[in-house]
Amino acid sequence: MKHPMDLSDKRRTDEQGIALILVVVFVILLAVVSYQLVVQARMSRLTGENDALLARMRNHMEYTINEVEGSLKDDMQADDGGDEGGASPLGGLGGAGSAGGGEGANPLGGGGEGEDVAANTDSSRDSWFQPTAYSDDDLTTYVWVEDENRKFNILSLISPEEDYAKESKERFVRLIDELRDGTEFDLSSADGQQLAQIIIDWMEGVGRTEDVPRPQLKSDREDRQELTIMLHLDDLLMLRDVDEDLFYDKVLDAELIPGLESVLTIYTSLLVDPGDPEKLAQQDNAAGAGQDSGSSGQSSEGSGGPVGSESSEQPIGIGVRINLNTAPYAVLRSLFPRHQIPDAVIDAIIAYRNEEAEEEEDAAGEQGGEGAGGAVDAEDYSGDIRGPEEVEKKIFEAVEDLEEIPEFKNIADPEIKQQFYALTTVQSDVFTIHMASMFKRKKNAYVLRRARSVVVRLDHDEEGVLYPLIRLEESAGRRIMPVDVVVDVNDYANRRYELDEFSREEEAWNPFLIDFYRPDWQRGEDRE
Repeated sequence: MKHPMDLSDKRRTDEQGIALILVVVFVILLAVVSYQLVVQARMSRLTGENDALLARMRNHMEYTINEVEGSLKDDMQADDGGDEGGASPLGGLGGAGSAGGGEGANPLGGGGEGEDVAANTDSSRDSWFQPTAYSDDDLTTYVWVEDENRKFNILSLISPEEDYAKESKERFVRLIDELRDGTEFDLSSADGQQLAQIIIDWMEGVGRTEDVPRPQLKSDREDRQELTIMLHLDDLLMLRDVDEDLFYDKVLDAELIPGLESVLTIYTSLLVDPGDPEKLAQQDNAAGAGQDSGSSGQSSEGSGGPVGSESSEQPIGIGVRINLNTAPYAVLRSLFPRHQIPDAVIDAIIAYRNEEAEEEEDAAGEQGGEGAGGAVDAEDYSGDIRGPEEVEKKIFEAVEDLEEIPEFKNIADPEIKQQFYALTTVQSDVFTIHMASMFKRKKNAYVLRRARSVVVRLDHDEEGVLYPLIRLEESAGRRIMPVDVVVDVNDYANRRYELDEFSREEEAWNPFLIDFYRPDWQRGEDRE
């Protein structure tokens, strides 16, 4: 029989072991809870910092866009020729003919007799053309202004003029065929046919069911009730066979693969907002009652106001014509088939606007200043990029300047020339302001916030006025400024050698330039 003290000592020893285990478990739990609290506090701090940074980016973009819009307004001359008011063949998706009306009127509007050939042009000489950086301490907002008049308007596919709609579909097919030609993402004419039909069916309501009812819009017309026009180009992403890979630009081995967004638009066929239909009806009734009673009141049609008058049915601005000075190759190539306009003509047009301007043109540009489409020196830019002196390039001051190109002048069929004139212009009045606000953390590490605005610029009381169509909308897709002439690696290296250190760094960080996407061995150590 054991002594009672021996059993007590054993129990005490066991209790000490259990207490040690409990202490270890408690310490572990305390460490886990403490770590969780630390992580949560750190995440809350980082989240707050990121929210504050995004707010700073938004505020800086708001500030910057005011400067950019001011530059666009200043760029417009008081006298911008006879293009304003030219009608598009869409006629607001219901009208026909041009603003001038009459038999034989140009369905694209403008381009007729009496057009001012000295009208303001929009081209590479304008201050808004090149991507620019606006810096604020550790934050930089990059801006690229892209004129929408360089693109093909897909609303042309549903023009009420059947012949024009058919021609537009053929142009669209050629555009898709040329868009990514020569790359591994090449699209065929069959792809273009399929995509064109998908877009047409969507807007014309083919296959529309009660599950997806048609929304009522102010743009609806009584004679085309089944039609639903796209209100945003991003609506294309809702269609089958159109994904982000096709819609947005992409880069492969420092080569730009353009997306649909770079060549298509819906914003260049515009009408004045007719206003509230109920108020219009009340005004029409009041005007009719006034006329019946023998009063001196006038109807809305004769008053010149925007209230449902006949004049308000005519599209405003330049319309769907293509700007010769800015349109990419694929868009110009799509206007006519090769047996009517050979490749040599399109190549010559691209080459012409990349030739160095003669001294007389330079002098005229300097006298004209920004408003006349003249050159703007590096120090005149309102951003922070400073590069080498840019060579002034030739521009088309009028579509008739095409006659200066021998390849175009030698086209035998004068009707083809006139049709080419009718489809093109040298002006732009709708612009997309692409913005990318960047906070640089370290080499190749950054926070980037993208946004865009779409504005229409019109002449009002001898000054430019901007009307927003889209105002600082968040965007996620990549957009890159296209170039007419692709340079090889050696020419690129030589050009970068001419830049100062600050300019090299700014170009290397600018997300609207292809340099941003080049590998380090090509770009060098520009991102520090």
